[in-house]
Amino acid sequence: ESSPVRVEEKDAGASPKKAPKSADSAAAAKGPKKEKGVLVGADDDDDDDEDSEEEEAGAGGSLVELGSNIKEFVMTTIPKSQTQPVQCYIKRVRTGLQKLWPYYVLYSQDPDKFLLSGRRRKKNKQSTYLISTDEKDLSRKSDAYTGKVKSNFVGTMFTMYDAGGNPTRLAAEQEVRTELGLVQYDRNVLGTNGPRKMQVYLPKTDKKGARELLKPTRVEDTMASRVSKDSTFIKLMNKTPRWNESLGAFCLNFQGRVTVASVKNFQLVDERDQDRIVLQFGKCDDDTFTMDYSYPLCALQAFAICLTSFDHKLACE
Repeated sequence: ESSPVRVEEKDAGASPKKAPKSADSAAAAKGPKKEKGVLVGADDDDDDDEDSEEEEAGAGGSLVELGSNIKEFVMTTIPKSQTQPVQCYIKRVRTGLQKLWPYYVLYSQDPDKFLLSGRRRKKNKQSTYLISTDEKDLSRKSDAYTGKVKSNFVGTMFTMYDAGGNPTRLAAEQEVRTELGLVQYDRNVLGTNGPRKMQVYLPKTDKKGARELLKPTRVEDTMASRVSKDSTFIKLMNKTPRWNESLGAFCLNFQGRVTVASVKNFQLVDERDQDRIVLQFGKCDDDTFTMDYSYPLCALQAFAICLTSFDHKLACE
């Protein structure tokens, strides 16, 4: 078992530009904490199985025009011209009956507004997270159902979908689901003593940000089958943390947006432009995490990628 790790002292008081508001009235970032596992902290140097029926540029990271149609917004790619990321935060709700099966709620920070919620389905053999534009109703039969992200058996690959149906058993008048991306985690030969490695593959987008529609009806046409030989996908990769001898830990520079060391923390960069951070996710307190995303992602894709970081990966840990 790995030893506890520390965050660099000069970052000790850092917090997001606007402190996230807790859904449970808990305080947001309280400074660095010790946590067993790998530090990916702050460094100034640079489903288909059913369980039950219950079940243009924005300054300062401000949200692009949200409007009243949340579902349309969360599916819309952030404009390439927007130089600042959209700053959001995720609350993990695990009180009462939700303690063993928490759900996750995504809010924009400026303005402070609910966007999406997600939860893992309880009885699926493979990890499947349903995503909704309703904070409480996460049923697949709800009009608020927006999409899902589903893993393979060992939890090393996750596919993101919209609200469409499985092509092998479509309901009347239901559209075939669209694949929105693929998340791959490498097998970690160091176990909990090394940081996770991940890659994300996205459908290509045109100059206006419109995504290529991928609606495979055969296994060989899915992103999971094509990814090893198809170079048209946009590839994101996690920025490799650097080992800090003085801290004895792996570190990344989160610009004060992340304040607690956690193996879940990551930054994704474009393979073709590794200086530009596309998605940044990290821990602020026990149940608050920041999520900052930019082109070529939409909110649904960014949230789905972050949900995979919460999942327990048999082959990666």
